[in-house]
Amino acid sequence: MSADIFYSDKPETSSTQNKVRVLELIRNKKEITRADIIKLTQLSAPTVTRIIEALLEKKMIKHDELGSSKKGRPPQIIRFDSKNNYVIGIDIGGTSVRAALSNLDGEFIFEIHQSTAIDHGFDGVIEQVGDLIQKLLGRAEARNEGVFGIGVSVCGIVNSKTGIVVYSPVFNWTNVDIKKALAKYTDLKITVGNDAQLIALGELFYGIGKQYDHFITMSLGYGIGSGIVVNRQPFYGWEGYTGEIGHIVIDSHSKWKGREGIYGTLEAVASGYGIEDIVKEMIKTGEPTSLADISSVSLTTKSVTQAAIGGDKFAIKIIDSAADYIGISIDTLIKLFNPQAVSLSGGLLRNDYLIERIKKKLESVSLAPYQGKVAILPSSFGEEAALMGAVSLILQNILRLE
Repeated sequence: MSADIFYSDKPETSSTQNKVRVLELIRNKKEITRADIIKLTQLSAPTVTRIIEALLEKKMIKHDELGSSKKGRPPQIIRFDSKNNYVIGIDIGGTSVRAALSNLDGEFIFEIHQSTAIDHGFDGVIEQVGDLIQKLLGRAEARNEGVFGIGVSVCGIVNSKTGIVVYSPVFNWTNVDIKKALAKYTDLKITVGNDAQLIALGELFYGIGKQYDHFITMSLGYGIGSGIVVNRQPFYGWEGYTGEIGHIVIDSHSKWKGREGIYGTLEAVASGYGIEDIVKEMIKTGEPTSLADISSVSLTTKSVTQAAIGGDKFAIKIIDSAADYIGISIDTLIKLFNPQAVSLSGGLLRNDYLIERIKKKLESVSLAPYQGKVAILPSSFGEEAALMGAVSLILQNILRLE
């Protein structure tokens, strides 16, 4: 983990910046004394006292049991009040919508899963999400708990400055404003982010961020995306469009087209929908495979993986091809960003079959300086990775005092 950061109490440093620094320090340390805050931040005692009083008033921190002292009055312990503050997280995926009422420790108090009403268009999905928000707010009210805000994760390119979903190939949405659409269901602040980027944020606050300062997350599901953390800071780029690894052309000669309309993208040849499209089309050409006995509606990537495990040569070829493309893409990200670790999540990783093949390909194309140095890890949160990211979006707002 990173070392403690020391700050100076310079006149040009704003009061809000100092509050943010102190609040983040309190959360990271779990428990800390006022004297240690002064020492680690190098802020003056009166400044720290004012900040602590302001954070106590906002109920973001609390005084806890007294620590020990050999002489004089024992120091009072200060903690981040994570158990008594709540947020709502929503993950709008291509196949399912997940929603949770969570405390700031990332502990889900109540959770709901539903199939995404994708066939009902934008308005239908918004109505579905709005209904889930109201159910979770009802749960919070029943517990007599307040909610800080609502974080929404969506599979699509999201402008980090406006929260507008600029383009979502999966939903076929262009320039839609989820925040505005959901405003009729709640007065709470709503923050929207790209699902793959939020998976990285969730790992930063609650997962592998406890061990690594530089890492990449890669979501391998219905679509494919990545999130990038550099020196403990999410990397979003100019407008927030980073990490769209799924839409990079990896095979310029491919006849398979992604949902964005481009031939040979990583999603076209290796995503959940890409694998299903390829298999269904190949079966139509008479390809010998046990998968031909499965109806088109029932055929999924899970079916293909199971057939490969069972020795179906066609299924093995499809999965090995997808693994090769994914392995090459991970290697590209490693060579570009030099991370300490890469975390993998998504529905394609329901068993070790694909993961082992991805690692094998990655080893074959990796440069010597990287070999054995980059940890390839499963997501800390499995299928809840994007939902944890949505929760983390509000924690980020809180830590920034937004």
